[in-house]
Amino acid sequence: MTKILVIGGGPAGLTAAIEAAKQGFDVTLFEKAKIGENIKCAEGFFDTMKLLGKPCAGVLFKVEQIIVKAKSTYSFDASYLNLWMIDRAVWQKALAKQAENNKVIIKQDFPVQHRELEQLRTAYDYIIDASGAPSVTSRLYGFSSFHKENSARTVQYTLKGDFSHIGNCLKVGLMPDFWGYYWIFPKGKDVANVGVGDFYPVQSESLWARLDKIIEQEGLSEYEILKKIGGICPTAIPESLKYDNILLVGDAAGLTSPLHGGGLDMAVISAMEAVKAIASNAQSYDKNLRAVFAAKLKFERFLAKLWCQRNLDEMDELIKNLEKNRIYGFMLNPHLINDTTITLLEKFFCKTAVC
Repeated sequence: MTKILVIGGGPAGLTAAIEAAKQGFDVTLFEKAKIGENIKCAEGFFDTMKLLGKPCAGVLFKVEQIIVKAKSTYSFDASYLNLWMIDRAVWQKALAKQAENNKVIIKQDFPVQHRELEQLRTAYDYIIDASGAPSVTSRLYGFSSFHKENSARTVQYTLKGDFSHIGNCLKVGLMPDFWGYYWIFPKGKDVANVGVGDFYPVQSESLWARLDKIIEQEGLSEYEILKKIGGICPTAIPESLKYDNILLVGDAAGLTSPLHGGGLDMAVISAMEAVKAIASNAQSYDKNLRAVFAAKLKFERFLAKLWCQRNLDEMDELIKNLEKNRIYGFMLNPHLINDTTITLLEKFFCKTAVC
């Protein structure tokens, strides 16, 4: 029986373990802490490619609208999107239970150091590295600096207070001279994740100081801080996604959006693709996975570049035209994104804002 080791008990690792067990493989999963703990995430599940559907557990609500604050405030209908606010800890614990029901051996409080990975490579037929960024594989093979150089920086508070004015919506805001955004993602009427991400860091400004200003601007200064987290969000794929018999998935593979930083959907999809490759031809994994995300990532990089080239006034004008012409519905339909539609959108943006 093929022996597989999964490193990491996040969405990518747990999905890989479940899928591999269903294939009849002998699967062991190592998680460095406790599953469902130490989560660094805004907890929005955005199935951008509409390949996954609703998470199996932990769903708090289906997002009805996305509120965007630039110079003015705009609302975009999200009812046609696969977008949910989730309790990620509940979701991951449910995935762990599902894995155990499929006879996956899960070892928690079991960290793997890069020095140990070399020995583990010989003990297992394949290793699926879902250890995050920088990954344990990157440390063994000497490319951990890649993730540090190609990542956004994020900080977040979980706040307790009255968020009933946002309802079942998500709010994001743009800021002048800043290529990132802030978010208010409610987990209920009285708790929300409020954070800021710098997706193209060019200055040494404290993100915590910027987040505190946003908290004041949004009238949340008196709210209680329940949790405080910070970290990096990889925005580029490494040169290779397969090292000997090790396959990278999720954040370890640099699979988050270069536009908004979301990556739960890509984590799950990459895990499925890794197991599919092991079951048929592991050598095809790198090429096949890049092909799955090619159109999505090309489009999101185009939008990110567009954003970086414009100031807040220009972005406000662009967002206003997106709302007015309802172009956003077309933009967010994954089946319509290809080279031709990206070219058409470039022409539209050049007509509605300074190029």
